[in-house]
Amino acid sequence: MAKLSQQSDLVEQQQEAILYDVVIVGAGMSGALLALTLLTQNPLLKVLLLDENAQRLPSSPNNEAGHNPSFDARCIALNAGSVDILDSLSLWTDIKAHAQAIENIQVSDKGYFGGAELSPNLQGDAFGYVVELRHVGRVLSRELASFASLTTRYQVKLDNLSQQQDVIQCVLNNGETVTAKLCVGADGSHSQVRTLAGISSSLSDYQRSAIICNVRCHKPHQNIAYERFTKSGPIALLPLTDNRFSLVYCVEKQQAEQIAHLSDSEFLAQLQKKFGYRAGLFEQTGQRDIYPLNLLKTTKPIAHRTVCIGNAAHSLHPVAGQGFNLGLRDLFVLATVIADSDDIGSFSMLNDYWQCREKDHHSTIWMTDSLVRIFSNHYPLLSIPRNIGLKAMNLFPFLSAPIIEQSKGQFDLFNREKLS
Repeated sequence: MAKLSQQSDLVEQQQEAILYDVVIVGAGMSGALLALTLLTQNPLLKVLLLDENAQRLPSSPNNEAGHNPSFDARCIALNAGSVDILDSLSLWTDIKAHAQAIENIQVSDKGYFGGAELSPNLQGDAFGYVVELRHVGRVLSRELASFASLTTRYQVKLDNLSQQQDVIQCVLNNGETVTAKLCVGADGSHSQVRTLAGISSSLSDYQRSAIICNVRCHKPHQNIAYERFTKSGPIALLPLTDNRFSLVYCVEKQQAEQIAHLSDSEFLAQLQKKFGYRAGLFEQTGQRDIYPLNLLKTTKPIAHRTVCIGNAAHSLHPVAGQGFNLGLRDLFVLATVIADSDDIGSFSMLNDYWQCREKDHHSTIWMTDSLVRIFSNHYPLLSIPRNIGLKAMNLFPFLSAPIIEQSKGQFDLFNREKLS
């Protein structure tokens, strides 16, 4: 027993002696993608990926749910700019095999005449694609396993940070202290990294919750995405493979539990009444999950040798599907700035990163929050101008160009200007 204890002590001492280039707290989508992007750009970087949860192994490719939509309801909408990033990382071909294109977006306002139909361009390119997270997770796990310089540690939690001049020390709940040049918080909207680093943030409660599930209608979805604004918030239908939709159904917070736990037939009947028949008759629904809707934003997501990305830096309302795409642009730029830096984690490196990302942060958050507040309210005086605006987009397509460009998400990430 004494010998085993000595060996364990020796292993811990060796681990503590390692100076990592980057430690990433949070092994979810943002953290895993950042690790992969860093190592794709520089395979020699020493990267440590930590997560407080047990390792989530992706399901077997043969373990498919067939025609039953009652599987993991979480999906992401990848805009065209995000597809470009994933393609540059050689991930898109495998992900695309399980993705569904969005070729048309129909926007309407319940109870009013206004409506708009958005198409990306005359060439028929897609706005983006919708894919289930389990497929992306499978690709990420496979690719990350090929990098010898990546260390992963699961079921450990960050307890403290010690920000020193040239390094940052991460104290874990198992007693271990990890030393790195840079600590990245990819640990979600309740980020421990953000709190410990003293990165200020604000939280606005929309007093709404989103019911998320997969549904199927009786007619083909034809690659159309729907955004239906109601007094309690938007209802979004995003096309999925196997003629399914990913549903985001925003409701009053106090009604969420009651609506989500209706029987399948009762839930579909209520959804049909709220949404209408644009997509056809709703026939099937999968497992329903509830997520409270808030706007979390940081004044500046950087501190001494620390940076927050993904939901740790900004958590947006799901309207227009901008949150994950904004986070993907963040982590791609961060990885590139790190690859070009002579002093990873330094003030100048982090400042360069924020100068690249600040404008996109503010404009995307403002656009998303404005859509929510303009369309999800009970004020009749706002209904007339907003519906005139929707109708005008159909009559004068140039009016919808800024929204289309924002939806496609194709930016010069480093000069902060839209691509021509």
